[in-house]
Amino acid sequence: MNNWSETELVRKLSEGDRMAYGVVFKLYYDRLFHFSLHYLNDSEASRDVVQDVFTNIWEDCAKFSEVRNLSSWLYTACKNNCLKKLDHLKVIQKHADALKYRQLQLAQNSLFDLDTSPVTFSEINSIINNVLEQLPEQTRKIFVLSRYENKKNREIAEELKISTKTVEANMTKALKLFRKSLSNYLPIAAFMI
Repeated sequence: MNNWSETELVRKLSEGDRMAYGVVFKLYYDRLFHFSLHYLNDSEASRDVVQDVFTNIWEDCAKFSEVRNLSSWLYTACKNNCLKKLDHLKVIQKHADALKYRQLQLAQNSLFDLDTSPVTFSEINSIINNVLEQLPEQTRKIFVLSRYENKKNREIAEELKISTKTVEANMTKALKLFRKSLSNYLPIAAFMI
């Protein structure tokens, strides 16, 4: 490593000298990383902060002609980047927490409004039975094998000697009819068919 004075190092940085940049990087990277890590408590965020400091040095080297104390400038830049990163992380955390809170609130409100009374379940079962009676025979068989006997499409196809595509098409037709008939009882009815 060169034995440049800080004044020489700053002057060479302002001229875009790669060797001076390398010297500063080698001298300060770990120090700045640990400085930012102390405040951010996040290795990746700390690396980002220090990388931004060194990117700024490289991309805007002309401003170093005005720098009087390199250490002060580097730590100030690192401090300012940490403050920006903390602001960013706070917004993300606030949004994440607010979003999670909102999701929980919506789920809670939905559950409060959900009617699970015996009358409702009786009505849902009545609609399911009526829809089953309206289904064509093959579609009804496929639906019963799928939903009530928990058979896979492949098993149903083998048992009824039809293709799995036919099973899928009939299930799609049946589910569409059920959703339409049970639309006033969603989402609870969705778990029953």
